[in-house]
Amino acid sequence: MTRLARIKLGAVVAGMLVIGCKIPGSPVIPRIEAIQVAPTRLSLLPFQAAPLTIHVSTGQSGVDATALLQWSTTGGSIVNNGTIGGIVYITYTSPSQPGNYLLIVTTALGTPADTASVTVTATPVPVYTVTVTPGSASLVVGDTTRFGTTLMDSTGSMLYGRPITWSLSDSTVATIAVTGFVQAIAAGTTTVTATCEGRTGTAVVTVRP
Repeated sequence: MTRLARIKLGAVVAGMLVIGCKIPGSPVIPRIEAIQVAPTRLSLLPFQAAPLTIHVSTGQSGVDATALLQWSTTGGSIVNNGTIGGIVYITYTSPSQPGNYLLIVTTALGTPADTASVTVTATPVPVYTVTVTPGSASLVVGDTTRFGTTLMDSTGSMLYGRPITWSLSDSTVATIAVTGFVQAIAAGTTTVTATCEGRTGTAVVTVRP
């Protein structure tokens, strides 16, 4: 066998060994590429609870890396409510002392990481914007859906625990409950309005026969 033939044979054998190492079904080591905490800014009263979500990006399809997460806070407490669809749901409860605090989510390596800023005030911060979600709904007579609200102060911080008043521009098209639950009763269009502390947000409901 010539020297060139031996080299070619060695390359083929090495390639077969590399391919053979890629065994189907071998465990995939999770790796977190990005962490996103939502919302990123909150304004709370002392001892007030607020829901947050933690979204993890791995770049690996079907891999759950949420077990690698670690979280801490400079004040207050955090409760893990579980994971659904790769998203971690937590509840943060603010401390008794007004001030500015951080909720930090990272891994054992310290990277990647994301934070949420929490401002705790002794008295409620005024509502500045009210956003109704979803912004529109298309229903058939008899259908039901539920609307929610996002409340923010003038700095863009999320607010919680404020009373909401719901109303409709045309109550012959649909009915609405105090919880934002809507039922379509006749064909037409009506506007849903949520009011909080004099601020309003709207959504449109279209009902088909």
